[in-house]
Amino acid sequence: MINMARRKIGNSHTTICVTWEDKELFRKFAQFVKKTRTGNLYESDAVLFGKMLDFFKENHAQGNKSNTTYPSRI
Repeated sequence: MINMARRKIGNSHTTICVTWEDKELFRKFAQFVKKTRTGNLYESDAVLFGKMLDFFKENHAQGNKSNTTYPSRI
């Protein structure tokens, strides 16, 4: 049996750990959304991740099940 982290009821987002260097590079791809009173608003990390995932799905073969990223005994 594989023990994967479970999503709490009502939570729609999760946290993914990345290096600050990767996050800064990732945010260079954010598109401008609009000007606000406090400055320019760009796409959120969640929007960028969704776009990246869409691209990945279109350009890579996917398996038929989700896999855990943590080691487990089978």
